[in-house]
Formats: sequence, structure tokens, C-alpha cells
Amino acid sequence: MNGPDHGGADPDDPSPDAPIPTPDSSSTTSELIEAPPEQVFAVLVDPTTYPRWLVGAQRIRSVDENWPEVGSTFRHTIGLGPVRVAGSTSVRRCREPEELVLAAGMGPLGEASVRFELEPAPEGTLVRLEEEPARGPTRGAWLLVRPLVMLGLWGRNAASLDALSRVVRGRPDER
Repeated sequence: MNGPDHGGADPDDPSPDAPIPTPDSSSTTSELIEAPPEQVFAVLVDPTTYPRWLVGAQRIRSVDENWPEVGSTFRHTIGLGPVRVAGSTSVRRCREPEELVLAAGMGPLGEASVRFELEPAPEGTLVRLEEEPARGPTRGAWLLVRPLVMLGLWGRNAASLDALSRVVRGRPDER
């Protein structure tokens, strides 16, 4: 399950030319989850849990057998309200239980680079979620009106991490 410690240098990286998000380049959201990193990471690498905690995730259509190896993919449907878009998400980097970097494809809307960083804390795990639009219309919006896009991403990701915390700790889905 472990991948390289560096970004797009892996030959299996599905988006080697896309940025790896950093706190300086992306919308960053954090949440302290009262569980060990291994337990949080296990939920992050289980795509079947995404509709329970990731805002906008509707349905997982299929998952590659070798998930979460670098380059593996799961196909999903995303959307809000009546709007639905088919997309796919691929692993760019996987270092259990510290980091997961994904290329999140949003169909015609483009692709986002998403980085989950897990840090042990006395009360559990500090999860940092960094997201940066990488391709398509979402990247264009990012370049033109970055403060507005960052605010929207931050709100969505804060709600997602709150829901992730409930899933990790075994609480019922409250969304």
C-alpha cells in the first residue's frame, strides 16, 4: 500500500503534471478526530464510505481490485440536488497511515488534487485536507476568483471532515 514519498515522480501517478496540494497552494481544512491514525486511514482508503462523509459524493460505481495502489481508480457519481456527474478518483500517493493524495475527477468540471495528511495527536488524529483544482473549468475559476473558490472548498471540506469523524467513530450518519 505504500507509495513513494514524492509527488508526481511515480510512473503510475495518474496525474503527474497536476500539483500536489500544500497549505500555501490550496484550500486547507483540519479536524481532530478521536481515533488513531490507522483507524482514520482505513476509512479514507475505503471508497465505499465516501457517500457517507464526503459532501457531494452520491454513489460508488466500481473500485479497482488493486485499490489503493498508486494509479488505481474508483468510479463514482457526484452532485448536489438533482445535478449528477460521473467521475473517477485515482491514487497519486499512498503512505499508510500518514498521507493519501488523490486525483479527483469531476467529469466535465475538471479534476482536483486532494491531499489528506494524518498526524498523531494526544487526543487522536489531526487530519488536514488540502484541495486544489488541477484541471478544467474548476481550475479556471480557481485562477480567476481564488478567494471565493477557497471559501467554498473550505466550507465543503469542513463539513466533510466533520462527517468523516462521525463515520470513523461509528456514529450514525447525521447529514
